[in-house]
Amino acid sequence: MTNLTADLGSWGGKSTAVLQAVYERHSADADFLPTILAHLVDVNLQRASTWLLKRHLELGNSLSATECRSVLGSLAAQEDWESKLHLLQCLPWLSVAEEDREGLEAFLDACVRSDRKFVRAWAYNGFNELALCFPQYRDAVDELLARASESEAASVRTRIRNLRKRR
Repeated sequence: MTNLTADLGSWGGKSTAVLQAVYERHSADADFLPTILAHLVDVNLQRASTWLLKRHLELGNSLSATECRSVLGSLAAQEDWESKLHLLQCLPWLSVAEEDREGLEAFLDACVRSDRKFVRAWAYNGFNELALCFPQYRDAVDELLARASESEAASVRTRIRNLRKRR
């Protein structure tokens, strides 16, 4: 077990300051990304791993095509709503290969039906990202966003409105 894996396992599940400290301690390690990516499918470590991945991308780091495929391949294994949210928030930084399109679409379909407003809001954002990668989705996503603009909670509608303005 690596030190990073041990740190992930000892995270109490509450403090993002602790995760930030883990990131600062391990992000320069050669095995940082491989370890994080391996733990995306580990139900006990995926919340911490997805948070660290999101932080890594937010700080301007990028992923190779193989690493993107690894992240997208982990979508179906996400059980915790926060893990799903973190990965939805990572989508703008991921390259989506044709082979991963259907899996991403299925993940997004499930997330727009979530009980969690943040997950739904970011799932709509994910559909927008899908349409940017694959133009054949544009009309269907436009219709989806239009319907959601009328039926979703106010916080979700705000996210959708902002998406539509940027298009």
